[in-house]
Amino acid sequence: MGHMSNSNNAKDFIESTFASLDNYYPGSKRKRREDVTPQKVQVEWDSKPVIKTLPNGTSAEMFTLGALANALGRPIITLRSWMGEGYLPTSPYRLPSTVDKNGKEVQGKRLYTRPMIEVTVELFNKAGVLTAKRIEWSTNRHLITEIAEAWDNIQATETENN
Repeated sequence: MGHMSNSNNAKDFIESTFASLDNYYPGSKRKRREDVTPQKVQVEWDSKPVIKTLPNGTSAEMFTLGALANALGRPIITLRSWMGEGYLPTSPYRLPSTVDKNGKEVQGKRLYTRPMIEVTVELFNKAGVLTAKRIEWSTNRHLITEIAEAWDNIQATETENN
Protein backbone atom coordinates (compact mmCIF):
# COMPACT_ATOMS: atom_id res chain seq x y z
CA MET A 1 0.00 0.00 0.00
CA GLY A 2 2.80 2.41 0.96
CA HIS A 3 4.55 1.79 -2.37
CA MET A 4 1.48 2.99 -4.31
CA SER A 5 1.19 6.35 -2.48
CA ASN A 6 4.94 6.90 -2.91
CA SER A 7 4.48 6.52 -6.67
CA ASN A 8 1.61 9.05 -6.66
CA ASN A 9 3.69 11.52 -4.63
CA ALA A 10 6.55 11.20 -7.13
CA LYS A 11 4.13 11.70 -10.03
CA ASP A 12 2.62 14.78 -8.33
CA PHE A 13 6.12 16.14 -7.65
CA ILE A 14 7.17 15.72 -11.28
CA GLU A 15 3.94 17.23 -12.60
CA SER A 16 4.17 20.23 -10.26
CA THR A 17 7.87 20.74 -11.11
CA PHE A 18 7.27 20.79 -14.85
CA ALA A 19 3.79 22.41 -14.81
CA SER A 20 5.05 25.87 -15.74
CA LEU A 21 7.21 24.50 -18.56
CA ASP A 22 4.43 24.84 -21.11
CA ASN A 23 4.23 28.56 -20.35
CA TYR A 24 7.63 29.19 -21.98
CA TYR A 25 8.99 28.62 -25.47
CA PRO A 26 11.45 25.67 -25.50
CA GLY A 27 14.97 26.81 -24.60
CA SER A 28 13.78 30.34 -23.94
CA LYS A 29 12.85 32.56 -21.04
CA ARG A 30 10.12 34.10 -23.19
CA LYS A 31 6.58 33.24 -22.15
CA ARG A 32 4.23 31.70 -24.68
CA ARG A 33 1.28 33.77 -25.83
CA GLU A 34 -2.06 32.91 -24.32
CA ASP A 35 -4.25 30.87 -26.63
CA VAL A 36 -6.86 33.23 -27.94
CA THR A 37 -9.45 31.62 -30.13
CA PRO A 38 -10.96 34.30 -32.34
CA GLN A 39 -14.68 34.74 -31.83
CA LYS A 40 -16.39 34.72 -35.19
CA VAL A 41 -18.86 37.56 -35.19
CA GLN A 42 -21.97 36.84 -37.21
CA VAL A 43 -22.58 39.86 -39.41
CA GLU A 44 -25.94 40.23 -41.08
CA TRP A 45 -25.49 40.36 -44.84
CA ASP A 46 -27.73 43.41 -45.14
CA SER A 47 -25.96 45.55 -42.55
CA LYS A 48 -24.24 47.85 -45.09
CA PRO A 49 -26.55 48.82 -47.94
CA VAL A 50 -25.57 51.43 -50.50
CA ILE A 51 -28.47 53.49 -51.83
CA LYS A 52 -28.23 53.88 -55.61
CA THR A 53 -30.59 55.24 -58.23
CA LEU A 54 -31.74 52.63 -60.74
CA PRO A 55 -32.08 53.39 -64.48
CA ASN A 56 -35.81 54.07 -64.03
CA GLY A 57 -35.09 56.81 -61.47
CA THR A 58 -36.13 54.92 -58.33
CA SER A 59 -33.74 54.42 -55.43
CA ALA A 60 -32.80 50.94 -54.26
CA GLU A 61 -30.68 49.33 -51.59
CA MET A 62 -27.65 47.83 -53.30
CA PHE A 63 -25.25 45.34 -51.75
CA THR A 64 -21.73 44.25 -52.66
CA LEU A 65 -20.51 40.78 -53.58
CA GLY A 66 -19.41 40.43 -49.92
CA ALA A 67 -23.04 40.75 -48.80
CA LEU A 68 -24.14 38.07 -51.29
CA ALA A 69 -21.28 35.85 -50.07
CA ASN A 70 -22.33 36.36 -46.43
CA ALA A 71 -25.96 35.60 -47.26
CA LEU A 72 -24.91 32.32 -48.92
CA GLY A 73 -22.34 31.53 -46.22
CA ARG A 74 -19.49 31.31 -48.73
CA PRO A 75 -16.18 33.17 -49.21
CA ILE A 76 -16.15 35.94 -51.84
CA ILE A 77 -13.51 34.09 -53.89
CA THR A 78 -15.92 31.15 -54.25
CA LEU A 79 -18.62 33.37 -55.73
CA ARG A 80 -16.13 34.97 -58.14
CA SER A 81 -15.11 31.46 -59.20
CA TRP A 82 -18.76 30.44 -59.68
CA MET A 83 -19.30 33.49 -61.89
CA GLY A 84 -16.23 32.60 -63.93
CA GLU A 85 -17.53 29.04 -64.35
CA GLY A 86 -20.99 30.34 -65.27
CA TYR A 87 -22.77 28.88 -62.21
CA LEU A 88 -23.86 32.33 -61.03
CA PRO A 89 -24.90 35.08 -63.43
CA THR A 90 -22.72 38.17 -63.49
CA SER A 91 -24.05 41.16 -61.62
CA PRO A 92 -26.29 43.39 -63.72
CA TYR A 93 -25.15 46.43 -61.73
CA ARG A 94 -21.63 47.73 -61.20
CA LEU A 95 -20.03 50.85 -59.86
CA PRO A 96 -18.07 52.80 -62.50
CA SER A 97 -14.56 51.60 -63.34
CA THR A 98 -11.65 53.52 -61.85
CA VAL A 99 -7.97 53.87 -62.72
CA ASP A 100 -5.47 52.72 -60.09
CA LYS A 101 -2.15 54.42 -59.29
CA ASN A 102 -0.38 52.43 -62.04
CA GLY A 103 -2.83 53.65 -64.68
CA LYS A 104 -4.53 50.25 -64.89
CA GLU A 105 -8.32 50.24 -65.20
CA VAL A 106 -10.06 48.54 -62.27
CA GLN A 107 -13.64 47.38 -62.70
CA GLY A 108 -16.18 48.80 -60.28
CA LYS A 109 -17.69 46.72 -57.48
CA ARG A 110 -20.45 44.31 -58.37
CA LEU A 111 -23.77 45.39 -56.86
CA TYR A 112 -26.92 43.39 -56.14
CA THR A 113 -30.37 44.50 -55.00
CA ARG A 114 -32.06 43.05 -51.90
CA PRO A 115 -34.58 40.98 -53.95
CA MET A 116 -31.71 39.41 -55.95
CA ILE A 117 -29.89 38.27 -52.81
CA GLU A 118 -33.09 37.09 -51.12
CA VAL A 119 -34.21 35.02 -54.13
CA THR A 120 -30.73 33.48 -54.44
CA VAL A 121 -30.76 32.44 -50.76
CA GLU A 122 -34.28 31.07 -51.20
CA LEU A 123 -33.30 29.04 -54.30
CA PHE A 124 -30.14 27.70 -52.60
CA ASN A 125 -32.27 26.70 -49.60
CA LYS A 126 -34.92 25.05 -51.79
CA ALA A 127 -32.20 23.06 -53.59
CA GLY A 128 -30.78 22.00 -50.20
CA VAL A 129 -27.33 23.48 -50.87
CA LEU A 130 -27.40 26.56 -48.63
CA THR A 131 -25.61 24.75 -45.80
CA ALA A 132 -23.78 22.17 -47.95
CA LYS A 133 -19.98 22.22 -47.70
CA ARG A 134 -19.63 21.74 -51.44
CA ILE A 135 -22.13 22.17 -54.25
CA GLU A 136 -22.09 19.56 -56.98
CA TRP A 137 -23.09 21.82 -59.86
CA SER A 138 -23.44 18.94 -62.32
CA THR A 139 -26.46 17.69 -60.35
CA ASN A 140 -27.77 21.20 -59.63
CA ARG A 141 -27.87 22.59 -63.19
CA HIS A 142 -31.50 23.67 -62.61
CA LEU A 143 -30.26 26.07 -59.91
CA ILE A 144 -28.08 27.93 -62.43
CA THR A 145 -31.03 28.65 -64.76
CA GLU A 146 -33.45 29.39 -61.89
CA ILE A 147 -31.11 32.06 -60.45
CA ALA A 148 -30.48 33.59 -63.89
CA GLU A 149 -34.22 33.74 -64.68
CA ALA A 150 -35.08 35.17 -61.26
CA TRP A 151 -32.40 37.86 -61.58
CA ASP A 152 -33.56 38.73 -65.12
CA ASN A 153 -37.16 39.08 -63.90
CA ILE A 154 -36.10 41.20 -60.92
CA GLN A 155 -33.91 43.42 -63.09
CA ALA A 156 -36.74 43.84 -65.60
CA THR A 157 -39.07 45.12 -62.86
CA GLU A 158 -36.33 47.32 -61.39
CA THR A 159 -35.49 48.98 -64.68
CA GLU A 160 -38.96 49.41 -66.21
CA ASN A 161 -40.26 52.96 -66.34
CA ASN A 162 -43.26 53.70 -64.18
